[in-house]
Amino acid sequence: MSAHEKDTLPPSYTESLHSHPTGSSSSRGQSILDQLTLVRAQHLRAIIIQHILPLVEQQAAYGIAQTIIALVPSDIPLPAPEEKNEFSFDTVSDSQKVEVIGFASDESPKIVRLEGQLNKTEFWRPQVVIDDLERRLREELNASERLRPRSSVEAARPQQQQPKRSFFDRVSGRGPEVPSPSGNPEVGVRQVDTSGLVLVKVRLEEICLRTVNDFGLYDTMSKQCVIIRVDARC
Repeated sequence: MSAHEKDTLPPSYTESLHSHPTGSSSSRGQSILDQLTLVRAQHLRAIIIQHILPLVEQQAAYGIAQTIIALVPSDIPLPAPEEKNEFSFDTVSDSQKVEVIGFASDESPKIVRLEGQLNKTEFWRPQVVIDDLERRLREELNASERLRPRSSVEAARPQQQQPKRSFFDRVSGRGPEVPSPSGNPEVGVRQVDTSGLVLVKVRLEEICLRTVNDFGLYDTMSKQCVIIRVDARC
């Protein structure tokens, strides 16, 4: 075999293995995972600060403890908001162009239209993203003094002494009697005070959206949206 033919042949398996060490591929994979984690964390924090917190705080300012928000991914086709000018007619408002069907009248979600490549449905589809958003939002809301006005008071209260066990309790091995909310004692039941905690639930749900175009024609479609339920309990 001539030297020219040897140079044109593809490298052997051993040569390819040495030219691409395993360490470089593993470090590259770790770099991708780190970048993915960082991008997700930064984006979820931006969603919380820009879209979710203002709506929850607005509801709290009105004295409303519960807030339901529907995050609509950017790849769902919705009527574009109309640019108003002095020649525009007030036909259908932007808030009426998109409605969520299937919720009670007193639980109508606040609709947030997401934009950009990061806000497509494929970004929100993994359950780990939904769980991470729920955890971060819960931590952010429970750290807010505005939404937890009684938290400092509850923390400052001295812990109540446990009721003493009677002779019959010690003999039978039962725990101390704790009064129930109805006033009747319940044996062995310890109640946990959760007042002041902000409850958060985030789910990717398929909901029915009804849209209205500029001519007043309706269109209905079922799409996956991120539904956020917040109960400030304050």
